Amino acid sequence: MARQLKVKEIAERAGVSAGTVDRVLHNRGKVSEEKRIAVERVLGEIKYKTNIHSSAISLRKGYRLVVCTPTALKGEYWGAVKRGIEQAVDEYSDIDIHCTWISYDQFDIQSCLKAFAQLDELDPDCILIGPTFEKETQELCARLDARAIPYVFVDAMIEGTRPVAVFSCDQKRSGNLIGALMSHFILQEGKVVVFNIDRKGNAHSQNTRERIMGVDEYFRFRGMESKLIKSSFSVDDMEGNRKRMVSLLAEHPDIKGALVMNSRGHIIAELLDSLGRGDIKLSCFDLTDKNIEYLKTWKIGALICQRPELQGFKALQAAISYLIYKKRDNDVIKYMPIDIIVPFNLPYYKDNIQNL
Repeated sequence: MARQLKVKEIAERAGVSAGTVDRVLHNRGKVSEEKRIAVERVLGEIKYKTNIHSSAISLRKGYRLVVCTPTALKGEYWGAVKRGIEQAVDEYSDIDIHCTWISYDQFDIQSCLKAFAQLDELDPDCILIGPTFEKETQELCARLDARAIPYVFVDAMIEGTRPVAVFSCDQKRSGNLIGALMSHFILQEGKVVVFNIDRKGNAHSQNTRERIMGVDEYFRFRGMESKLIKSSFSVDDMEGNRKRMVSLLAEHPDIKGALVMNSRGHIIAELLDSLGRGDIKLSCFDLTDKNIEYLKTWKIGALICQRPELQGFKALQAAISYLIYKKRDNDVIKYMPIDIIVPFNLPYYKDNIQNL
């Protein structure tokens, strides 16, 4: 690999001082247009790559970040996002990064509002947000914009906001994909129930809405929209879930497939198993510990995954990069690959996802 030129060598090529090169690289201080063009010409010729570590050290400044996401438990989706953020903090350990963590119950809109209210009391350099509820996130971001506090989204894009960057998969396309998988599983036979989740405050998450739109779109494209049934379940009322499932299966004995539009597919898998309905094909989202257990035995047929560790890592990286260079990319949304995980490729995925 070719050696990257030092600042002094770039200065010599451009016919300017090393200090001028440093000011251009770090976008600080006054530089004449003529000298800036000379430096940028050399940088383009040598395909210079800025070292975020050395740049931050040269600024001799620490950064206060706040991470506000749904509760990040080990083995669950948001726990994986947190792990990715922590890996990024470790990767950039030569930068003084101080993270404050604020969490909320993603199934309770009031819990979200309380967490967002805490953000109003803080004055960080940047906030990493895992948004769930659209309207509440829009209102928060309007307040952050007014205070000139930059923010990065993980897992979802919220319209009407101005994040520095967004790391998510294309939720509607993931809905298209899981719908297509299910149509192949059932082979035109029977109906498919699409499960949403009950949330306190009667508000659906942004991602869930887009995924359901994707499923609806695919089944409509295939002329199979009449096969879809919509239902929901609770994360904490198992007896209520059982009663609803028994009633649903009695009303629609021709159900052959089930889609869970979030990471709690294991709840439906356990319920179907207890009712002796392993014949119903089930797919859901996210490689959580509990979902993996049912995937291994084919009680979940496939999982759609969106690399939460990588999202968390990239979000922290983008926040630090913005704080150092004060630049926004024109392409704000950074889509993650949409992975299909089945028992056959599970071991390889689990081995590799730990290494970002």
